[in-house]
Amino acid sequence: MLLSRASQYTLQALIYLARLPPEQLVMVKDMAEDLGLPVFYLGKLVQVPARAGWLKTARGRGGGVKLAIDANAITLLDILQLTEGQRVTRECLLGFKACEDATACVMHCQWQPIKQELSEGLGGYTLAALASVPLPTWLLAG
Repeated sequence: MLLSRASQYTLQALIYLARLPPEQLVMVKDMAEDLGLPVFYLGKLVQVPARAGWLKTARGRGGGVKLAIDANAITLLDILQLTEGQRVTRECLLGFKACEDATACVMHCQWQPIKQELSEGLGGYTLAALASVPLPTWLLAG
């Protein structure tokens, strides 16, 4: 499964925030610079998890964003459902809009168990676990 750029950037931002001390606010501008992401686009993207209650935001001097809930309470599946919507678990492999058990495409029976396994796998990784993986050296060099 390929992720949209919005999902990739949101995931990177959430992992970045999960690596920070819980009380530390970070400016979106600084986070975007550290991650090498477009600042205005990232600013729009962090609004989605903020509206979901995952982030606390503060404006003005000393403001920024931080995680509002425990990183162990958010799974990779949760993040993808937030950014991609239900298409992560419901979309037809061939792209048909009406692909359900009653109106199945030719791949439906083969794709259904794969989607289930994918959902279970993505639900098994928490944001905390993703944030605990060491950063690649090429990212540290920047």
